[in-house]
Amino acid sequence: MTRIRLLFCILINYLILNQINTYAQEARIVRGTLKDSRGELLTGAAVMLQGLEKSALTDSSGQFLIAAPARESYTIHIQYIGFKKLIQTISQRDIRRKELVLTLEDDHTQLSEVQVTGKTETQQARLQPIKAEIINTKAVQEQPSTLVELMNRSAGIRIRQTGGLGSNAGLMMNGFQDRAIKNFRDGIPLDYLGAGYNISLVPVNMLERVEVYKGVLPTALGADALGGAVNMVTKKSLHRYAEASYEIASFNTHRASLNALYTDTTRHLFVGADAFLNRSDNNYKVDVIVTDQETAARTPATVRLFHNQFTNFYTEAYGGLTNLKWVDELRVGVTWFQIDRQNQYGASMSQPFGASVSRQHSVIPTLRYRKNFGKLGIDQFLTVSNINTAQVDTAKGTYDWYGKFIPSPSRNGEISMQGSLSDIKFSYFTSRTHLGYRISQNHLAEVNVVSTNIGRSGRDPFGLKLPQTGEDILSLPAKYYKVVAAAGIQSTFLNERLTNNLIAKFFHYNTSTINVDIYGTALGAHRATSENSFGIAEALKFALTPNTFFRFSAEAATRLPEQDEMFGDGNFHRSNFLLKPEKSTNINLGFRTERRNAYSLEVNSFYRITRDLILRMPIDFLFTQNQNVESVKGLGFETDLSVSLTRWLRANGNFTYQDFRLFDTGNRLKEKSRLRNTPYFFANLGLNSTLSNIGRGKLNLYYYFTFVREYYLDYVPKSLEPDGFMGLWGRAKFDAPNIIPDQGLHSAGFTYSPAGDRFSIGFQAKNFLNARVYDNFRIQNAGRSLHFKVNYTLK
Repeated sequence: MTRIRLLFCILINYLILNQINTYAQEARIVRGTLKDSRGELLTGAAVMLQGLEKSALTDSSGQFLIAAPARESYTIHIQYIGFKKLIQTISQRDIRRKELVLTLEDDHTQLSEVQVTGKTETQQARLQPIKAEIINTKAVQEQPSTLVELMNRSAGIRIRQTGGLGSNAGLMMNGFQDRAIKNFRDGIPLDYLGAGYNISLVPVNMLERVEVYKGVLPTALGADALGGAVNMVTKKSLHRYAEASYEIASFNTHRASLNALYTDTTRHLFVGADAFLNRSDNNYKVDVIVTDQETAARTPATVRLFHNQFTNFYTEAYGGLTNLKWVDELRVGVTWFQIDRQNQYGASMSQPFGASVSRQHSVIPTLRYRKNFGKLGIDQFLTVSNINTAQVDTAKGTYDWYGKFIPSPSRNGEISMQGSLSDIKFSYFTSRTHLGYRISQNHLAEVNVVSTNIGRSGRDPFGLKLPQTGEDILSLPAKYYKVVAAAGIQSTFLNERLTNNLIAKFFHYNTSTINVDIYGTALGAHRATSENSFGIAEALKFALTPNTFFRFSAEAATRLPEQDEMFGDGNFHRSNFLLKPEKSTNINLGFRTERRNAYSLEVNSFYRITRDLILRMPIDFLFTQNQNVESVKGLGFETDLSVSLTRWLRANGNFTYQDFRLFDTGNRLKEKSRLRNTPYFFANLGLNSTLSNIGRGKLNLYYYFTFVREYYLDYVPKSLEPDGFMGLWGRAKFDAPNIIPDQGLHSAGFTYSPAGDRFSIGFQAKNFLNARVYDNFRIQNAGRSLHFKVNYTLK
């Protein structure tokens, strides 16, 4: 690993020194602003310099900026939905002006070629043959909303958390959940960032959009996912800017973010930094069962959480070079994060803790190189890092739900009798290589290879020992290696009305470690596992019109066990080295239509049949463990509708129904039972209003409603389910704690920008009716909370 780090540093130094001694060719900056005939700024228009293969999209201020070789004049091509194509020649004299202002004329014929070319990246992502739910975070960055809340308002998606801010967040989508759905940042798998960067922590201000792929994944992602993937796309800008936000909320919650970018297009340099802070006491009220220490009587009570604080710091500094002969972008970054967490409870709220804490921190260097050599494009990413985690459980006694300490000298810890003082190091090396070759105008070939090498070592003087030698089990190395390769070809036919993606995949993993039982007790046997597998996927899109089309995809997929599923997390999640890969056959069929500034409608259906499904299971009231469960099959459908009711009022709504059940169980009671701990019906409704010229500013009002139908913590015989149509009404024919009841949440708020987009304030009342909210494993989340947020942007 030391040699890899050395080579990594040498490569970085070589590339930077090479640039310092390279004479960059003289360049000109072509910049301007684009408006329509009414003077309105146009965002997302495609601007291209003829003959130079240089292009850009206009930003939210209607501005574009292109660095190009010096010439006496340039010919600009501009295309945008609903406007006539503009071709204009500009001279050096025009460029030397303060700024160009160009105007597009309306085109009522709505030429299809203009509609396709002029879409923003976010709009284009929605129209790909591979189904993607696009969450436009820029549109709501002024709101005091979390990424979890935004995703929960989307069709087919539920984020389940085990508590308040900073708690574990598991994604459920179209019948799959947790690690069956992969997480990416700008196309790179997120594993190397540990718990420091995930969907529950990242501020929406730091993202351009979130792409949620359902079913088949694009070749460029190429992961071993069954149910899809989440790709968080960070902000990109051609301009120098700085953004800051600060949010204060109930339960002593504070969230802050800072983004800054400096660019010098003449020297082809850029330098930037992203940072955020999350902190909360998470001391909301919950309903629990309290045990009397003298009589052992158990009574219900409402108490306030007292040991649930969470703090997270994240900082990334980066810099690099752009638009040179040998590189389109070279980016070098260094990330630091730290997490401090108080542990109030384990896998359920059966027992409180009052002293146990866990920590995680790391410093992570990264390198990314991108270049197009004519028809061939290369994108290479490398990182090497160590992530350190610690668990402290040394209280000689226990706590009750009122925070009272009960001494017990025979104990070394409150979570377990033996206690814990673990210090674990996870070593990561990740490489991602993507090659794209443009065979012709209608055919693109791609290859993507992701390899991950992870090692675990550590110590715990109170921890588990080998029965033969008494060695600390954490001191014995555990190794995990995985490689996923994908090769695909995307083709268009019938004047781009028909698009086809054909993708083949190869999977390999091997791991070696000491075997343990279900409770983590070392058995002393060394275990090594290795497996190879193949997969294939097909995705089709047929367009009736530029904005109306059908989508179909099918896939034979494999999902390899992840290292944290096999190794555990050194906290409340136990290891399981007996996990097998899960395999699934997935089919998706969808339809989408839209009309600009009027409506959009999308309907999708899906079918899954999965064997050896990997699920996170509670093994007692303290710990969880990933296990292979029985085979599961089922189908589902979802609908999403957005309508502009008036010029200032928009409405959107969606619902999802999924019916996934066990089969071939050999158990009469479990056969055809719904998948445990999995919602089967949920829906959302939203209203958004924009009012201009309010005190020389802009006011946005919004309201959101979310409903989740009751579901079950454990397997329930089908005969005991509600009699209503598809189980959507009525009550289950039993009354037990493992029913997670119907939940309806109402939230409302506003944002106000006094003058332009530079400064804004936002307020939101979440769950303002103070409904009881239960989530993963029936853990209770916060009730009513109030949030206030300010944003400031300097360009």
